Amino acid sequence: MITDKFCEEGCAVKRFLFLALVVLISVFVFSSQLNVAVLGEVRSLNPFLVKSAAERIVVGHLYETLLTQRSGQVVGALAEDFQVDFSDNSLILKLRDRKFHDGSFVSADDVVFSFNYILQKRLPLGPILAYFTGAEKIDEKTVKLKFRTMNVSMLSFAPMAIPIIPKSVWEKIEKPLEFPNIERPIGSGVLMFEKLTAQSVVMKFFKDHPDAPKQLDGMVFHIVQDETMGFLGLVKGDYDYLFWNLDPELAKQIMENPNKYPNVKVALIEGGVVNVILFNHRKSPMDDVNFRKAVLHALNYRELVEKVYSGLADVASLGLIPKRAKAVYDESVGPVQQNVSMAKELLKKSNYDGKKLTLLVSSDRKAMDMAEYIKLYLKNVGIQVELDVQGPEGLTTKLKKADFDLALYSYSLGSHPEMVFYHLHSSRGEMKNGQVVGFNYGGVNIPELDSALQAIWMAFSEKDRVEAFSRLQKLLAEVVPVVPLLVPVDIEAYSVKNFTGWVVSPTEGVMNVETLKSLKPAR
Repeated sequence: MITDKFCEEGCAVKRFLFLALVVLISVFVFSSQLNVAVLGEVRSLNPFLVKSAAERIVVGHLYETLLTQRSGQVVGALAEDFQVDFSDNSLILKLRDRKFHDGSFVSADDVVFSFNYILQKRLPLGPILAYFTGAEKIDEKTVKLKFRTMNVSMLSFAPMAIPIIPKSVWEKIEKPLEFPNIERPIGSGVLMFEKLTAQSVVMKFFKDHPDAPKQLDGMVFHIVQDETMGFLGLVKGDYDYLFWNLDPELAKQIMENPNKYPNVKVALIEGGVVNVILFNHRKSPMDDVNFRKAVLHALNYRELVEKVYSGLADVASLGLIPKRAKAVYDESVGPVQQNVSMAKELLKKSNYDGKKLTLLVSSDRKAMDMAEYIKLYLKNVGIQVELDVQGPEGLTTKLKKADFDLALYSYSLGSHPEMVFYHLHSSRGEMKNGQVVGFNYGGVNIPELDSALQAIWMAFSEKDRVEAFSRLQKLLAEVVPVVPLLVPVDIEAYSVKNFTGWVVSPTEGVMNVETLKSLKPAR
C-alpha cells in the first residue's frame, strides 16, 4: 500500500535522523577539550627560553624529563628504570618505548644530545648541571649520566629538570637562545602543539602518550593578563581551570558563599613556597646575627597570616624547609615566633646605628601589604625602614646587583628542598661584573652554614640525607641568614559546569594525571 511505503520511508528518515543525532551527541561527549586560563604572554615555546608563567605551563606539557615526582616519590617519566652507581658517580637510565609528537621514537641519542647540548650552548639550565660532566649512550634504550660527585639529591635535579628534545630538530639550531620554537614545537609530552594565536595556545592530547585521556581531545590555554578577568571567565564557564593561585580573600568568599558560585570549586593544597626576608650580608648591620635575630623576633607572624593571607597560610619554620618537603622536614625546630622584648635586647647588642634601611619589595599587592606590616613591626622595636617598590624587572635587576638592604623574596622548596643550597651557599653569592653569579642575592657567607649545605649534597643514602637536612635546619635557626615568614597555601580554582570527575591530590593539586583520566563532560 502507498501508506505503508510512506511509513517505511518516513521511518527510515527518522531512524537516519536519530542515528545522526546519536553520532553528534557522541562527538560532543567524546570529542571535548578543556579550556584553561594562564597568566602572561606566550612569545616562545623554547624550553630553554621560558620567561612568563604562561610559557612555563605550556612548555611543561609539551616536553618531558627522564624522571618526575608523583605523590612525593621519584618515578620514571621517559625512563622506566634507573640505577645509581655511587662507585662510578653515575646514573644509568633505561628508556621506555615512547614517541615524539612527529612519530619518531625517543632514543638514547636524543637524551645524550639534550644534556650535552645545554652545556655546549651554555643555556640557562646550565646551573642545574653544576655537578654534571657528560652523558653517554650505552645502547639504543640506555644512557649513562656522569657527575663529579653522586648523591641521592642528584635525582631531584638533572634527570627531573632537563627537557628531552629531538636531536633531529635541535642539532640544526645554532643559536637556541634566538629560536622562539613557535611554528612546530615537537616534544614527547601529553599535549602536542596545534596553533598559537595572540589569545590562546591550542593543544591536543598526544594519543601515543600513556597518560593521554581517551575521553578528551585537547586543551586550550587562554592567555589572560588579569586575574579578575580570568576568574569571571571561570564563573561563567568559559574556563574550566585557572593555572594560578587564587587570591585568599576571594577563595574564602567562594567557600563561605557556595550558592553564589554554584559551579566554582576551591582546592586547598599544602604550600611549598616560603616567603622570606633577605638580608644583604655584604653591608652593616645585616652582617650582624644579633640584628638579623632582632628582625626575626620583631614580626607578628600570626597577624600576617590573617591580615595578608586571610588565614590561608602557615607560619614558616625557623629551619626554613616547609612541611610539604615531608621526607626532610624537621618538626622539632619549630616555627618563627614574635618576641618584642627579645627583639629590643638583641637590637641593643647589634651594630645597628639607627639609620634608615631600604626594604626592596615587589609591586604585587600581597607583597606590598606584607611590607607595610613589616615596616610597622620593625619601627615598633626601633628599626627604621623605607619601602623600595619595584616592578618585576626592576626587582630582578636590583636583586642581581645586590642593590638593597632588606628584600621580600620567596624560595620554592616544597618539591626540591635541595634548592636551599643555591639560595644560601657562599659560592652562589659571589659578585662578578657587578652582578651576583647565582641565587644567593644576599651574599650569605657563613662557613659553618656552607659546610651544612655541602653535607646535603654528600648524602649517599636516604638516612644520611634526612640527618643532613635536620642538622641544616637546626643551624639555620641559630644563624638566621634570612627570616622565614609564611608558607602560603596553594589555592586552586576549577569549574564543574562543563566537566565532572576532578581529582584533588594533596601533593599535586587538581590538574594531575588522575584528573585528566577521570574527567567527563557534564551532561
